[in-house]
Amino acid sequence: MKSINYIQTVLLSFLFLILGILFSCKETSNNKIGHTKPLSVQLFAATATVLPSNEICNSFESYNNIETERNFAASGALARQIKAGAEADIYISANKQWIDYLYDNKILVENSISEIAYNKLVVICPSNKHIKLEFSKEFDFKSTIIDKIAIGDPKYVPVGKYAKQVLDSLEWYNSIQNKIVLAKDVTSVLHFVEMGECDWGIVYYSEAIKSDKIKIVCDIPQDLYDPIIFYIALLEGNQNAMELYKYFKSHTAKEIFNKYGFITSNI
Repeated sequence: MKSINYIQTVLLSFLFLILGILFSCKETSNNKIGHTKPLSVQLFAATATVLPSNEICNSFESYNNIETERNFAASGALARQIKAGAEADIYISANKQWIDYLYDNKILVENSISEIAYNKLVVICPSNKHIKLEFSKEFDFKSTIIDKIAIGDPKYVPVGKYAKQVLDSLEWYNSIQNKIVLAKDVTSVLHFVEMGECDWGIVYYSEAIKSDKIKIVCDIPQDLYDPIIFYIALLEGNQNAMELYKYFKSHTAKEIFNKYGFITSNI
């Protein structure tokens, strides 16, 4: 009886040894270069850059064994998320204000702040409507507002800040404040106008050309608002993040931004 127990013990020990070797081999195989799961890069980018940023990231992934995770929202909302502890490797903002906010809080890598694209403001209205605007204090602009107009929330949305600069420059803002719909981001401004919920809205040119449900009424004179500059910055991240950061500044990335209505000629 003791002999049988001894044989069973030996066999069980041998079985556990074999299983241990097999498991170890599997782990070694999975950890070989080329089979490891790549370390992903966390990109936090302004909503206005959704199309070019997605295409740039897809292009980057096709040439590298590196995954990208993308979070799009208003620049201010993203900056506050990052300040609150959200994990991000790269930040793209539609203006300098929120870049400075993170830099002042010592969150961005020093000397990593770079301009990557420019844009301009346009007025849009539903494609089945027609309005005429003149950008002067004497123009009866209230005649163009039957119901509401849409702009981004100036507190957190850069396109809204630029739009408010325009309306303040012409001394229009205070007199129509109760007719202004404040949107959470530039895409929401576009949607309000697309659905006919607002008579017109102010968006980036790159946003306007995305939709066939609206039409561009006119460009807004650029002396009525600050230059629209999109910035990229690196947070304390890994080497993979540095590679994607450099790719966003490449000639390929510039061509993609141009394709979607941004301007990169002077960068």
